[in-house]
Amino acid sequence: MENNDDIKKYFDSKEYATAIIGNEGGEPAPAVSESKISTLISLLVDPANKEVKEETLITLKKEKGTELLLMAIASPKSENNKHILVAACWESEMNFSKYLPFFVLLALQDDYLISLEAITVIENMEGPFEEAHIADAIKKIKEKQKSINSERVVLLNDLIVTLENFSDINFSDKK
Repeated sequence: MENNDDIKKYFDSKEYATAIIGNEGGEPAPAVSESKISTLISLLVDPANKEVKEETLITLKKEKGTELLLMAIASPKSENNKHILVAACWESEMNFSKYLPFFVLLALQDDYLISLEAITVIENMEGPFEEAHIADAIKKIKEKQKSINSERVVLLNDLIVTLENFSDINFSDKK
């Protein structure tokens, strides 16, 4: 069983470097430079760029920038503004369904804003989903609920209901 420290290690840039291996067609994803990630973070989180944020989100969607946005979220440079980048995922109206496990890990973060935004991304996912990802997500969420406050428990209960609705498997008997 993973505890909170196990989950945090995936977001520790000293422990792991996140790389997106493939894109929608199963082909290798094009290399994304550190400068592109930095520029994207700046365009989405810097108050000086507030007037171009909407245009940036539209461009991301048009250019199928899911991998770039995910890499920006995982970047150590985004640590103080990660919740804004996670929010950009649902604001861009792109489908992040194949990244369900990543967003579940974000939803289990101790930072309430990151968790809330990740849950919103999950609620807006269209599918298709792998049943194993859904089952694993529900298991992790139920484990996390044992160690958090009541406000977060309710939020995660709603997430479990959302995930169960994504699935063909009946999870209600499994506690």
